[in-house]
Amino acid sequence: MSRRPRNAVVALLAKSRRYLTDEDVIEVLHVLAHLKREPFSLRDLRRMLPESVASRPRVARSVTNLLNTLINIGYLEKYSERKYRKLYDNLSIFLLSQVMELSAIENAPLARKAEESVLKQLKRTKAEGAGEASD
Repeated sequence: MSRRPRNAVVALLAKSRRYLTDEDVIEVLHVLAHLKREPFSLRDLRRMLPESVASRPRVARSVTNLLNTLINIGYLEKYSERKYRKLYDNLSIFLLSQVMELSAIENAPLARKAEESVLKQLKRTKAEGAGEASD
């Protein structure tokens, strides 16, 4: 059987989640993508998850931690003490804007630091040359 390659985003979201597998994270993201932009609770989310995920003990805490990660990156917001709300229709749309921003950050020129380094080396070389000439 051919296994599809591990998705990098899913791998990052599943990292350090002891009770969630990649497939569980995919299921949570799938349910989130189908929710409207209305506030929802963990209980609402668990009702929509497949029984294979929702019935396992300790999964709720891991799902809560996953939701908190999604809050930290800006995909969800904490609407109230026990409610969450999506800020974007789905995670891929949110990540697309983040990837474009990341691309701009990565492609920004580094010339400023390189210029400073070259100027310092030139000054040092001139100072050494002037020190030798005075001897």
